Amino acid sequence: MNTYETLRTPHTVFGDGSLDTIGRHLTVWGARSCLLVTDKGIVGLGYAERAKQSVEQAGISCDVYDQCLPDPPDTTCLEVRDLILEGNYDAVIGLGGGSSMDTAKVAALIAGIPEDIDDLHEYSKQGSRMSETYRRPCRLITIPTTGGSGAESTPTGVITSTSLNLKFSIGNENLIADLAIIDPTLTVGMPPTPTAYCGLDALAHCMENLIGTQQNAFSELVQLDCLERIWTWLPVAFREPENLEAREHLAWAAHYAEASGAVPNGHAVAHAIGAMYHIVHGHACAMTLPTVYRHFAQAPEAADAIHKVGQRIGVAVSDDPIANGDRVADAILTFYRGFGLSGLQETLRNNGTLDTRDEFIAKAVPLVMDDFKSRLWTPAIHTGDYASKIGAVLGAIWDER
Repeated sequence: MNTYETLRTPHTVFGDGSLDTIGRHLTVWGARSCLLVTDKGIVGLGYAERAKQSVEQAGISCDVYDQCLPDPPDTTCLEVRDLILEGNYDAVIGLGGGSSMDTAKVAALIAGIPEDIDDLHEYSKQGSRMSETYRRPCRLITIPTTGGSGAESTPTGVITSTSLNLKFSIGNENLIADLAIIDPTLTVGMPPTPTAYCGLDALAHCMENLIGTQQNAFSELVQLDCLERIWTWLPVAFREPENLEAREHLAWAAHYAEASGAVPNGHAVAHAIGAMYHIVHGHACAMTLPTVYRHFAQAPEAADAIHKVGQRIGVAVSDDPIANGDRVADAILTFYRGFGLSGLQETLRNNGTLDTRDEFIAKAVPLVMDDFKSRLWTPAIHTGDYASKIGAVLGAIWDER
């Protein structure tokens, strides 16, 4: 059995209607003011106003920042950091998808860094200026509205560098929220395609974690359950957007796929694809995931996990780990295409991008290497002639292998 560690997880409230409990929790903390960080879409759905009312009914002031963007830019995080410092808020609430929650998480943390920040990338997992001693100066609540990213529970935030045009991860245990509120009703009615994107992101989390280098007995137990829930209920939610039972299962799985440890290694490539071509993150994860399984099938230590994954998703498995990896990869391709999504080549053509296979690989290699998750592949892709190794992975994604 692998040796492993688990980080603390947020105090978690799960259940229909739990959004309306925010004020009660802030009262327990003695908070007097808070900043709600969200986006225009969440405001339009009325969720931001509901959250604000819960806070204000508890006698706590609540200001709203609604300028969050997909693939959150570093400049937005710095802007929200300044608001936190100027407002001297007792709490920050991140309400929305992964982008809004990551913006709130990172802004709250860097508000506690006692130095000028010229380049947020220097505080990334690949940078040198982050310290675990940094503490945010306020409480943090995260509330997902998509059932996909799991960002409400993680010690990382994925940010886009506007100067380098790449996605990078900021990691610090103090990014973990004090409270995560998972209200599945907030995801009811989400249109089919966004539902698929979010569910595929959560699927990639648990499937990549299961075969990754930090997989362990605890994470395997939880993530196999998450996998089965997503594989079963995502097609239901896609067909029936108002199905609350499906939304409950997906919200639970999205949360615990990321709250149980391990690291989704394939995201190193998905982040690169998303940054280069502005492909929705869940779609980029789906494009990448089959290749991840074919690659890890070459590692003896992943054989047992791949066998278990195949059993959970109804794939015929054998004693041949390479064959099992291929069968699982083929099943993933069939699964995500069932939501009307295409592979990388077709997606780029539809978006008017004319890059060739070689151009794609040349552009992507340095972005993959910049992501710390590229250091966690087996067989390794970041050592020796890393350009050829990563290039082989990227070429397989291009070829839908």
